Amino acid sequence: MLIVGILTSISISIRLKSMKTVSYSLDEETAEGIEVLARQSKVSRSDIVRSLYARVRLDKSLEELQAKAAPLLEKLGLHTEDDVAAYAKSKT
Repeated sequence: MLIVGILTSISISIRLKSMKTVSYSLDEETAEGIEVLARQSKVSRSDIVRSLYARVRLDKSLEELQAKAAPLLEKLGLHTEDDVAAYAKSKT
């Protein structure tokens, strides 16, 4: 357990050193929403913003992957997510 604690401390301090403080303007509703999410989740506002950014990046990556896969899916006659799921299930 001590080693895990030490590794966690090292990891946190490395992560903190690479952080950059930035400032953005938000409308009241968005700012309040971030505050509420942070309180409910018991994390910092920065953690909320980082999580939201990671989600947007993931969504973008998925959109790009779908666009690249579209020609193959079309060729296979797979038009919906249900079609893809059924196809994948049939292959297992």
